Order: sequence, then structure tokens, then C-alpha cells
Amino acid sequence: MSFLLFHSIVEIFSIIIAGSIFMFTWNSRRFMDNSYLLFIGIAYLFVGGMDLLHTLAYKGMGVFQGYNANLPTQLWIAARYMQSISLLIAPLLIDRKLNVTFVFFYYALAATLLLGFVFQNIFPDCYIEGSGLTVFKKVSESVVSG
Repeated sequence: MSFLLFHSIVEIFSIIIAGSIFMFTWNSRRFMDNSYLLFIGIAYLFVGGMDLLHTLAYKGMGVFQGYNANLPTQLWIAARYMQSISLLIAPLLIDRKLNVTFVFFYYALAATLLLGFVFQNIFPDCYIEGSGLTVFKKVSESVVSG
């Protein structure tokens, strides 16, 4: 089986899950007593979007011409940082009223900035052809896991 096909199927499955989390939380927001799950749902909408770009940027897909294997690796790390920071912030919102417009605005801003950094080569390299994964990528995996 082709690694590119396998990778795409696995990523699309995770993107569907992220979108489903958003849809379930968004459609049940009137029934929730706290903002934790709604915040997680909004966060996963943007994380899923970043994961979709990661999947499309993968070497061999042919969507982003002129980029090497560093692009999908950078997008992966950017999405993982967004996901881990969201999971750290969410417990602080359990007993608070969530301003949905505010949250959507700041996630859109954060995603736009991260994507701008990645596509403008401001984001640190995560993969160097011929050398492999960079120290930044390896440390980042530990940071987001922690």
C-alpha cells in the first residue's frame, strides 16, 4: 500500500473527527452548563483546518508546488501547538461564559499568523532534506506532549 495513500486516509479520518467535535459542541451549545466543551469544539475546527493543509501539503500530493517536505512538518507542529495550548486553556473556562465571537476571532487570527509564518519561512524549520528532523521539531514534539 502506498504510504501517501495511507497517510492521507489517516489524516482525513482525524480531520473528520475534529470537524465532528466542532459540530456536536456547536449544535449542543444551548444545553451546556459550561464553556469547556464549546471552546474545545471551536479549537478543533481550526486544528482540523490546519491538519487538512498539512495533509494537502504532503510531498507527492502536488497541491503546494515549490515546497519540500519541510512544509507539512511545519504545519503539523503548528497544529499540535494550537491543539495543546487549547487543551491547556480549556479547563480555565469551565465556570465562565464564553464569548464565541471573541474565540472565533482569536483562533482565526492565530491560525492566519501561524500559516503566514509557515508560508513566509518565518516558522522554524522542522525537516531538512538529507538531514531529517530538526532539533526544533524533536523538542516541539516533547513540549506539546508535555
